Amino acid sequence: MRAPDKAARLLDFQAVADQQTRMAHTPDTLDTLPTGRDFWRRLRLLAVYRLLVAVAVLGSIGAGLEGVLIEATRPALFLQVALAYFLAALVMLVVALELERHPLVQAGVHTLLDVLLLTLLVYAAGLENTALGVLLVVAVAGGSTLLPTRLALFLAAVGTLALLFQHWMQSLRPEITVISYTQVGLLGAALFIISLGGNLLARRAAESQALAERRGVDLANLEALNGYIVQRLGDGVLVVNDYNQVRLANQAALEQLGLQTLGNREPAIRELSATLARQVRRWRQEDNFEPEPVALVPGAVEVQPRLLSLGPDRRGGVLIFLEDLAKLRSRVQQAKLASLGRLAGSIAHEIRNPLSAMTHAAQLMAESPLEPEDQRLLQIIQQQGKRLNNIIENVLGHSRRRQPQRRPVPLRRWLEIFMRELDLHSELRHLKLELEDVPDDLQLVFDPGHLHQVMSNLVQNSANHGKPSEGEPVLRFSAGRDDGGRAWLQVRDNGPGIPEHVTDQLFEPFFTTSRQGTGLGLYLCRELCESNQARLALHHGDGAGACFRITGHAA
Repeated sequence: MRAPDKAARLLDFQAVADQQTRMAHTPDTLDTLPTGRDFWRRLRLLAVYRLLVAVAVLGSIGAGLEGVLIEATRPALFLQVALAYFLAALVMLVVALELERHPLVQAGVHTLLDVLLLTLLVYAAGLENTALGVLLVVAVAGGSTLLPTRLALFLAAVGTLALLFQHWMQSLRPEITVISYTQVGLLGAALFIISLGGNLLARRAAESQALAERRGVDLANLEALNGYIVQRLGDGVLVVNDYNQVRLANQAALEQLGLQTLGNREPAIRELSATLARQVRRWRQEDNFEPEPVALVPGAVEVQPRLLSLGPDRRGGVLIFLEDLAKLRSRVQQAKLASLGRLAGSIAHEIRNPLSAMTHAAQLMAESPLEPEDQRLLQIIQQQGKRLNNIIENVLGHSRRRQPQRRPVPLRRWLEIFMRELDLHSELRHLKLELEDVPDDLQLVFDPGHLHQVMSNLVQNSANHGKPSEGEPVLRFSAGRDDGGRAWLQVRDNGPGIPEHVTDQLFEPFFTTSRQGTGLGLYLCRELCESNQARLALHHGDGAGACFRITGHAA
């Protein structure tokens, strides 16, 4: 199995399931035999055998051997029946080859004609000709492998009755010596025994074949499922045999090796990565060896190999997992940040009470007559206390953030209401607000409360850091759809913009360029957007100033 070539050849799960359903509903009873490809093969083989028997009988007559092989008591009738048997065998062979319809009807008609015509041949030749009796037994046995049990017994009964009838007819002619009824009865009993035995063997063979097909489908389905799972694994997977040839590589491993496909060959692992080959060789030789991180190809990301033996010892096949260290470190970092966030929330909660007492004491002191220098120091205490309180509020808000209640938000109407609310804030009245062209039917799937919090923070940032060197500050709101049909909402100021050297750190927690800032505003905004399955990014479009764009699902 190779990837992605193997993935392209994986079985259709629905087709496999349908085949299993059909097999599961195939009745395995005494009166039913399968009528698949194996049935038609056996029917045609019997038709060919029947034709060969007819040719042999006619050939013996044409060669003048009928007196040697078969001494017919009625030569004219024997010739006519043999010719009819040949024509019937030829027609039945053509029908079996060309018409794959009504299988049980064909098998029943073929066997019934076989029994009747062979019985007539036995009558014309005389019951003492045991060779033709054997042919009758063979015909019944062959038909019993194709028919349900009841039909097989019916044909055996027809053959037995026909033998008894012709024996009675011959007994009416005193000039012909006939065998006893005991011999006829034994031949009839043989027909029944052979019919039951052949039918039982055919049924057992059919059941075994059906079971083998079911097991084959189960194995194929399991192979397809395993291949699908392996291909979908985020980590690279390599299977190496005892000759260090790569038997399997999933898509992630191929990307880590810088390949598109392995093709139809099984390359040696040293051809793909000499460094990994050395580690595999050392792992086979040293029981305590632990593989080290390695870059499979120059310039590629480092991976951490994990090797598992597929046999009783390390000299056999090896299963190699290649874990991307960048993803591993990212997961570790996320876990650390989550722990740090819980710790910060706990600390912030504990700091809140003494901070409240400090700010309240500063307010009481402000009401007392103080010297100008003391008033200045008191003002610093109040400002820094307010800043520290904002940090605590942001941390607690992040740790206690509720789950988003997402619903379609009509952006044009929402922006009109939001801009009217901004006009009520005295500290934002110096901003000139402009609403650019926004489609009336454009809707963004977002939690309205979260959207208001994100946009308020972006407006506050623009008010604090987006003041132009000349002229009045302007904030422009706009919205639309991108090429992928997703809705976007953005706010742009006409200020100096954001320096390029800080853009990579812009959304990191506690990063700020202002002495009065907390460094959590943009970080919390991005977190809120991601919880609403949206993305907040610094948009580099036309025009000066800073532009932040929210991109999410459109309703």
